Amino acid sequence: MELSIIITENQKSMILSEGFSSDFENILKKNYNFVKKVIKETQQQIGTNLEFLLSWGATIGGFVGPINDYLKGRHPELTDIQLSLIITGVISSYYIDNKKTFNQILKKITDEGLEKVMKTALTKSDELNNTFINFIRSLALTLHKVTNILSYAFVIPILPMLYQIALNGSVSKDDVTEIVKRIISFGIISVSGIVLKELIIKILRRFGKGKFGEEPKQKDKSETKKN
Repeated sequence: MELSIIITENQKSMILSEGFSSDFENILKKNYNFVKKVIKETQQQIGTNLEFLLSWGATIGGFVGPINDYLKGRHPELTDIQLSLIITGVISSYYIDNKKTFNQILKKITDEGLEKVMKTALTKSDELNNTFINFIRSLALTLHKVTNILSYAFVIPILPMLYQIALNGSVSKDDVTEIVKRIISFGIISVSGIVLKELIIKILRRFGKGKFGEEPKQKDKSETKKN
């Protein structure tokens, strides 16, 4: 005999929020741990402390994670240590405002004979960077004094999930609020809850062709009188 479990709408929203939040958390933590590993391995190679980059952990991971996957597919002969060096080179070109540190990383890359791979990585990262910047700008976010759009790059790996959510229409604005609260509580991204909520809602609206969060249309008064 089948057992039917009846849940309230509030319970349903909670399950959805916790489920999606857990998925988001796993992705963000995976990106953070990936960057942590990359930075640790590169530090050992160049003898310079790069731990300050961990403050950008989840964001950097969202940006360079796809680059790492691309290089693995194109250059399967590279070791994890070499990949870490290349990825740190990419990170340094976008996130490090320190010429001395940047030159140390580039020198090690040259010493390892990885210049061509580095060039490939930078070309691909520029493509991703330009595409992402154009996408964020197209959302017309009311971001105050945004100096580095890449600080929102942590959303890159979760875009497919947001796309599915938008298509299914399975999350409400209240659900988004709960998801944002949980993501912010993880403490591994630097944007505020207000900005994150606006970002997620606008992405959902874009993927849902503007339908997400729309208020139901009011009937025309003249039409109501006729009825």
